[in-house]
Amino acid sequence: MSLKWIHRCSAVVLGAFILSHLTVHLFALGGADAHAEALSRVQGVYRNPAGESLLVIAILVQIASGCLRLKAKPWRGWSLAQAVSGVYLAAFLVLHTSAALLTQKVRGLETDFLWAAGSLAFSPIKFGFAVYYFLAVLAVFVHLAAAIRFAAPRVLRPLAWATPVAGAAVAAAIVAVFAGAFYPIVPSDEVAAYYVDYFGWAGVSPQAE
Repeated sequence: MSLKWIHRCSAVVLGAFILSHLTVHLFALGGADAHAEALSRVQGVYRNPAGESLLVIAILVQIASGCLRLKAKPWRGWSLAQAVSGVYLAAFLVLHTSAALLTQKVRGLETDFLWAAGSLAFSPIKFGFAVYYFLAVLAVFVHLAAAIRFAAPRVLRPLAWATPVAGAAVAAAIVAVFAGAFYPIVPSDEVAAYYVDYFGWAGVSPQAE
């Protein structure tokens, strides 16, 4: 069993989750209710002990195998793009997954639309979170583009150049909708208290004034 095979197997599991996650977030373009409905349809798969365990294992295997594979490639061109996007994704997955699990298990707060939007509702933390989320989504598409470039049939390899462009568009749309660019979003008192507790001072939500 090669390291490449292990990395690709974990990528299938993790990729399915990320695809569903991004798709759910895009449903927010239709409103908070549309997002909630889409989320309810996929949560049953991973919001249970077996699903959560499989997801955590896939993340850990993906990160560990990816780090080991970094040593096998020169850092230039698409290899560099693959390495940088992979490192960013590894950090993001650890931080975001940990935050979501701790919020649910320890805080008892639902990680729903308002929880996600809360990070983009308050100044000044919203500026950091906007960049954080944008780069995370873009990194997914850059990493996928590198995989296309290295592993896809030659006829499909031109897609590698278009994939990051599509990723930037998806990232911009998701950040914009959760930041309240298309309709007003007023965080709940529980969400506001959460961000105050964890960031010391969440600042002001202009849409709540």
